[in-house]
Amino acid sequence: MTVVVDFGSLAADPAPGCAADPANGLDALSQAGYSVTEVASIRGMVCRIDELPESDCGSAPSAKEYWSYWRAGSDDAEWSYSAVGGANARPEPGDVEGWSFGDGSTPPDLAPDEAADAAEGAEADADQDSSFTWLIAVAAIAVIAGLVIWRLRRDRRA
Repeated sequence: MTVVVDFGSLAADPAPGCAADPANGLDALSQAGYSVTEVASIRGMVCRIDELPESDCGSAPSAKEYWSYWRAGSDDAEWSYSAVGGANARPEPGDVEGWSFGDGSTPPDLAPDEAADAAEGAEADADQDSSFTWLIAVAAIAVIAGLVIWRLRRDRRA
């Protein structure tokens, strides 16, 4: 499933990520690589994502600016404001989860279908990078093994 975080005025462009099998919306955020700090007095209410905004998380955030939670299907072009909080949501495979910092009226600036496509592209790039890394590792091991064999043969002749 795809997770997109729009930091609004706090940071740069919306960033999509992937979550394999989250238990809830907060778990999806964590699996997608974001750090999550909940409001201390209200279980499940998000205070900070990746340490933004810089604020005290003891009580509920201001109604003027907070992390709003949005959901959609992977083929949807529009977000729906979530009727439940991230701790109570039960994401399904293919869902797109969105978090947006602001007054709660604006969903993430990246449409759900675009977020799903971007996350799939990023995952494919990561898989290619991983394959390339393995290829380099295997080549390095082969070179080292060849040098060891060469050295052993040379030492036996001496």
